[in-house]
Amino acid sequence: MILFFLILVWASPLHAEPLFCLDFEKDTVGNFPSGWSSRDEANMGRVYSVKREENNQFLHADARAASIQVAYEKNWLLKEFPILRWKWRARIFPEGTDERKKSGNDNVAGVYVVLGGWPIPRALKYIWSDTLTPEFSFNSPHSTRTKILVQRSGRSPLNEWMVEERNVFEDYQKLFGDSDPNPAARGIALLTDSDNTGTRAMGDYDNICILRKGSR
Repeated sequence: MILFFLILVWASPLHAEPLFCLDFEKDTVGNFPSGWSSRDEANMGRVYSVKREENNQFLHADARAASIQVAYEKNWLLKEFPILRWKWRARIFPEGTDERKKSGNDNVAGVYVVLGGWPIPRALKYIWSDTLTPEFSFNSPHSTRTKILVQRSGRSPLNEWMVEERNVFEDYQKLFGDSDPNPAARGIALLTDSDNTGTRAMGDYDNICILRKGSR
């Protein structure tokens, strides 16, 4: 009976492996990470590169009056794997931001889940804002097909890794409000940008994982 109980516990969702986890450990330090892409191939390596601290590798972003989004393509069903978990770190915040306006729509860090839809996909974007309050959500000033949600607010803590987690399926239902019972995701995208304010933004990303609900 005890052995049977242990087998049940080990097989439970709490111990389920993530669908995938992007940790940059196998990438070459100083280079743009493998498996990622951008529409601006000529300049993506100027903003994003893999760095190493002690025994950990991560993606570093340094945007100087620039806006270059990078993406990792991966298909999954959102209802089956709804949990997005990641680490990020704020280094330098862009100045004069107000993400609700095109003129101030810059962030030290932003993580997207890109959703099905052709030719223009939908997206949920989680941001670290230095001005807007946590859980505040709104349409992107660039497209109503992107819903923005403030995950973290304020300039503190600076230079410290913070772990975040969202149930993307629940956020999708709340923010898009349609009847799709099991929307398909198409990938993950990241954006540290400062083009609208003409300033500088610097942030780091690591351990971006997609998991089942209830997974550790």
